[in-house]
Amino acid sequence: MSEKKQPLLFIISGPAGSGKTTLCERLLGEFRALRRAVTATTRAPREGEENGRDYHFFTLEEFEAKKSRAEFLEWAFVHGRAYGTLTNEITRHFDRDEDVLLNIDVQGMRQVKEKSSSITWLADRVVTVFINPPSVDELRRRLKKRGTDDEVEIERRIQTAEREMESTKEFDFILETQSREEDYDRIRSIYLAEKMRTR
Repeated sequence: MSEKKQPLLFIISGPAGSGKTTLCERLLGEFRALRRAVTATTRAPREGEENGRDYHFFTLEEFEAKKSRAEFLEWAFVHGRAYGTLTNEITRHFDRDEDVLLNIDVQGMRQVKEKSSSITWLADRVVTVFINPPSVDELRRRLKKRGTDDEVEIERRIQTAEREMESTKEFDFILETQSREEDYDRIRSIYLAEKMRTR
C-alpha cells in the first residue's frame, strides 16, 4: 500500500507585474485540492474586495496584537502597510489534507522557510517558486499598462522588484517568464512533480 502524501505549502513570489497572480488563479481553478491562503493586511479594502475572501483586513492595532501572540507564520511591513499570513490559515487546510497556495513576497518566503525547519507539521512540505520577469524595463511597461498606480508608486514597486530579483537563488525554482501559456504549463508541471516527490 502506498504511503499517504502530505499536503504541500506551495509558495509563489515575484515582483508586482510579473504575472504571479494570474498563475495562482489558474492553478486554483484547475486543482480542487489546492486552496489559497487568505493573507492579512492593514491596508484599506479596495472596491469589490471582501474581508475573509480577498484578505483578512485588520487595523494596525489588531495586527500588532496578533503579532504579539505569535499568530503569524510570516509578516512584514511593505510600503508602510503590514502584511502577514496567519498560521491557522495554513493548518486549517492541512487538517483537511488540502495543499495551500501562498502568494507572498521574498521577505515572507524567507520567514516561512526559516520556520519550516523547526516546525514539525511544516518540515519538508514547503515548495518555493520565484516568477522572474524578462527585465526591469518590461516590468515597468506592464505596471504602466495596468493603470492602477501612479508614477511614484510604479517606481517604488520597481525598486522593490530589483531587490527581489537579486534573491532568486533562495528559491527552489525560478520561472523565467515567457508567454502566459508557457508560464502556466511550467508552473503546473512544478506543482505536479512536487506532489509526486518522495519526502
